[in-house]
Amino acid sequence: MSIHNDRATPLYMQIAHKLEQRIRDDIYPVGTLLPTEAELVAAFQVSRHTVRQAIEQLKRNGTLSARKGVGTKVESRGTDWRTRFRGQSRHDLFDFSRDSELHFQTKSQVIARADIATEMGIPPGRTFTYAAGLRYFKGEDVPFCWNEVYLDESVAEVLQGVDVLRQALFHMVESYTGERIASIHQELKPVQLDTELAEKMDLPAGALALRMTRRYLSSRGRLLEYAIQTLPADRFSYRTVLSAGEGETTSA
Repeated sequence: MSIHNDRATPLYMQIAHKLEQRIRDDIYPVGTLLPTEAELVAAFQVSRHTVRQAIEQLKRNGTLSARKGVGTKVESRGTDWRTRFRGQSRHDLFDFSRDSELHFQTKSQVIARADIATEMGIPPGRTFTYAAGLRYFKGEDVPFCWNEVYLDESVAEVLQGVDVLRQALFHMVESYTGERIASIHQELKPVQLDTELAEKMDLPAGALALRMTRRYLSSRGRLLEYAIQTLPADRFSYRTVLSAGEGETTSA
């Protein structure tokens, strides 16, 4: 089971995805035990700590369970595409972007004025590249959401020639600038689809949806990217799990 040298996705997440794929392929059927840690270490040629991190990731999303003296049991195949979107960390955003494709239908240069500037939390008048389109999980025909992006003019070059986005845009921005995105501010609110957007999503006008916005800020507090995802209610849910000393958030 080969692992690629991919700095965008942590090693333990790559292993977790390999295990998920083998579970979906019924190589490790639901109800059976996963190979031992030692066997997985040998198969992946990684440390025991990395294997344990991967297993913990799959335990958190309900794919695996573990009992002392018994082993690690496969609890779920996780085949429902609506459960693939998790938002616990920036690494989950990397993962989501790698498992999905954003097909841009429009691109233009815009000036942020009035309401949109207020929503972004910036003074009006700044120039952005605006790009929008439908996002699909790879291999799916049904769009997952309508995705809009406002990219600051200082980093607009990263979208030149990109018609289909298959990686995290903010990681492309980081690679372009050499500066890490310091914080990502996420907000969610319920909305109803207007006629134009409902038509794009093949849904009736007025259908309920969730509007998710993310503000990507540099270490100096400058907004480099503003992303909007409009997710139909029947294609998205949000769940939060709180545990002692730690908060974990998952999205589906």
